[in-house]
Amino acid sequence: MENETIDILADAMREYFGDYELEELCSRFGLELERTGIHPDRKKLVSRLVEQKYRDTHIRFLETVLPKLLKRCEDRILNTTWEMNVFDEHMLPQLKKLQNLVGGRNSADLRSQTSNRSFTKRSKLAEFLGATQTVLAIVDTHADATTLECLEGVKRPIRLLVGQSEKDIIDDIGEALTQFRQQGHEIEIRRHLKLNDRFHIFNGRCWMASCSLTEVDPVRLCLIECVDTKSAIIKEIGRKWREGKVFLK
Repeated sequence: MENETIDILADAMREYFGDYELEELCSRFGLELERTGIHPDRKKLVSRLVEQKYRDTHIRFLETVLPKLLKRCEDRILNTTWEMNVFDEHMLPQLKKLQNLVGGRNSADLRSQTSNRSFTKRSKLAEFLGATQTVLAIVDTHADATTLECLEGVKRPIRLLVGQSEKDIIDDIGEALTQFRQQGHEIEIRRHLKLNDRFHIFNGRCWMASCSLTEVDPVRLCLIECVDTKSAIIKEIGRKWREGKVFLK
């Protein structure tokens, strides 16, 4: 069993259940809840639930809590702006998947496999990014018209966070950006002073990119999926997005 499923559920319980409510739920199902300091150890709880998933009590607990987590995630998305719910947007598809799997009691499918990719052709990368069913968030150090070519197949809203120091490059995107929007794409660009790494976030998953979208063809772009660090990365990107300066062109 990989750690991703455990991390997803533990993060969701930490975000959407307070300590007292979680204790009450565990008490109702007769589940022991260990502590780390003064707080419940959510990761240990979820580890037991997932590793001993054949027990009826654990299945019933999961069938009870997953709809609650999903509802609270959806409510937060409906009642806040994207600036404030980056975490929720990318937690939503993962909770839906887990709820479907638990509902079908196909425990083998609860395993989540990491997926590292590499691209040497811009068209293949565009096809990969075009598969998103959620908001697509791109963190990149550079951006120009080539960036938009990689996003042509995306039908969902796009959030592009780029380095603020790249003034000349980002200014050159103006005409291409107008055409991109005229084709029906919804895209918002913000600039932040401190960007060192590159990330692609969609469908509840997060990849670190080896190079900028502007460098694909001839440079090979490798995407390494972030699993254990995903939650922290997404929250940090959300913070930088809120701090970022809106690019108005």
